Amino acid sequence: MGRKRKLPADPFPVQIEALAENGRGLTQHEGRTLEVFDALAGEQVNARYLFGRRFRGQAQMVDVIEPSPERVSPECAYFGTCSACSLQHLSADGQIRHKQASLLACFEQHGLAPARLLSPLQSTQWHYRRKARLSVRKVKGKGRVLVGFRERDSRFVTDMTTCPVLPEAVSRRIPDLCGLIETMDAADQIPQIEVSCGDEACALVLRHLVPLTDEDTERLRRFARSQGLIIMTQGGGPDSVRPIEQESAELSYRLEAYGIEYRFGTLDFIQVHAGLNQLMIAQAIELLDLGTGDNVLELFCGLGNFSLPLARHCASVTAIEGDADLVSRATSNAQLNGVENVRFMQADLYQPSVLEGIPDEHFDRVLLDPPRSGAGPVLQAVSDSGAMKLVYVSCNPETLAEDARSLVRQHGFSLVAAGVMDMFPHTAHVESMALFTRE
Repeated sequence: MGRKRKLPADPFPVQIEALAENGRGLTQHEGRTLEVFDALAGEQVNARYLFGRRFRGQAQMVDVIEPSPERVSPECAYFGTCSACSLQHLSADGQIRHKQASLLACFEQHGLAPARLLSPLQSTQWHYRRKARLSVRKVKGKGRVLVGFRERDSRFVTDMTTCPVLPEAVSRRIPDLCGLIETMDAADQIPQIEVSCGDEACALVLRHLVPLTDEDTERLRRFARSQGLIIMTQGGGPDSVRPIEQESAELSYRLEAYGIEYRFGTLDFIQVHAGLNQLMIAQAIELLDLGTGDNVLELFCGLGNFSLPLARHCASVTAIEGDADLVSRATSNAQLNGVENVRFMQADLYQPSVLEGIPDEHFDRVLLDPPRSGAGPVLQAVSDSGAMKLVYVSCNPETLAEDARSLVRQHGFSLVAAGVMDMFPHTAHVESMALFTRE
């Protein structure tokens, strides 16, 4: 058996050939494919191998010899250590081109190409992230508590005092959160904080592995009052979330263009970027080309983010969701806003029989907004619905492309248009929207 080749510890020059889908530079070095953190396509850089099984085939850029014209200075002091952002060193236009290329490459792998490319949707680049999960760790070596995103080496928590993608109300309070948890009896038993922000208020859900003492509960109560935050605790599963204050303010957001307000729970799914969400809804309505007599089927409707605006433009919306709690929330939101031409239903969306038993099973338009796993099993029901036009909102271009192949080759649809939406600026995450029609 031959001996393993020992990797060099010293930096070495490489020419970056492309940008991988995960945002790392790609190159060939000594006959092997190498991913280089923080390097851009077309650049010549010095890189150093990263060691350990989790970093096999990866290197870290040390310095740039020949920079890309699209390289910019990262806004965040923790870029390169923190794992939350991977593309802050690439211009905003460069990020969009990279995401667009990733989407088209996925379609191409399945022998598809949209007839028309939609203009990319972009909104604010900073302090946009109204949902996030922060890690918490009491680090003995530093003698204090850290609150932040995981480092690229996920064993560690980034030692940060601010974050330019979190809402200002949370970003500026990271040091205060660290100080608060340091004083708690359960300081080493709080692994994470869920951030959830509406238009007017922000909530922090502290996960704790042991019951909180009365003293810890009072510390959290004082912090919530002094900082103007909603503080909640979670000692187990989602059903164990409890407010520190008995009458905590409710979270909500508005879509002013449609006169709609949504109320949501701290652990409910909402779109991360408020500004982009409004652009996305408007584009979906435009692509569906709704008439006042149209009946719309929406699958994976969540708490009604698309459903209620759609209902303002058509005869009826039948919105189906797998999570019963979200169906209840969506129904309440419809009542809150006086929207009477929408009906919410709970069903297993991965059963082809999902539409059985629904009155008026013929629909004119369909909107799909599935999770990362895609919509695969429900596509037959979409085809059987009779709809001639379909808008597919995707958070995973790979499953979108797989489902697009099925829609085109098995169900008679054409891929008319597709484009990306920058829901997560400075990350490699690709959100997209596609329009399908059939004769």
